[in-house]
Amino acid sequence: MGRQLQELDQMKAEFLANISHELRTPLTSIREGTQLLLDQVPGPVTPEQRQTLEILLDSSQRLNQLIASLLDLSKMEANMMTYNFSPTRLTQLVQHTVDKVQLLAERKHIQFVIDDQLPPEHLLPLDGIRIEQALENLLSNALKFSPHDSSITLTLHCNLKTHVTAIAVKDEGPGIHPEDLPHIFDRFYQGKTPEGETRFGSGIGLALAKKVVEAHHGTIWIDSEQGNGTTVHFTLPAEMLRETAHAS
Repeated sequence: MGRQLQELDQMKAEFLANISHELRTPLTSIREGTQLLLDQVPGPVTPEQRQTLEILLDSSQRLNQLIASLLDLSKMEANMMTYNFSPTRLTQLVQHTVDKVQLLAERKHIQFVIDDQLPPEHLLPLDGIRIEQALENLLSNALKFSPHDSSITLTLHCNLKTHVTAIAVKDEGPGIHPEDLPHIFDRFYQGKTPEGETRFGSGIGLALAKKVVEAHHGTIWIDSEQGNGTTVHFTLPAEMLRETAHAS
């Protein structure tokens, strides 16, 4: 029975890999073509056309991120994801991730506030690509539910006694219904808005973030109260992990 389940997981991963490849090929063409138009290679564009093209490029990039997240989550659940750990400066990683979603924040006039309490020499044994992927999902999720003209605060600090680094992402959105909190990290789960409507989203981002954090021997949880925003916390231990690990 266990072997059959493992074979099914592998088939699922291979199926998603093939589908992802088929989707990425035309998507890459759309992104490259849009970028050529923005670079005015075929000819000049008007300000109105540029605005439309920038929206198209941003949407295609987010769709590409969704495809990558779906494939990666499938690999993690099938214990097929490989992690490469190396000493990483978390401060730089966080800033780079914020830069990647800055355009979306500007459209909603949302300000990022980074409260970095880490010493300059602070290094952690991380798979930087995976932690950045998880953090980008958290920031995208916070932006999605944040109102215009609000702020998102990222706090980074290290417990000097336990040497555990903690990261928090706090938004000023509508918060999460208490009934949704126990399921918020479930794959494909979509909670309800305060009005009782299904939230827009794939239900992949938080599930993927949880897998990545746990693969780093960390923990992740959410504090939220309806009407008072949401804070996602996760921790990362300081001890050096083995060079290659598989998600559990």
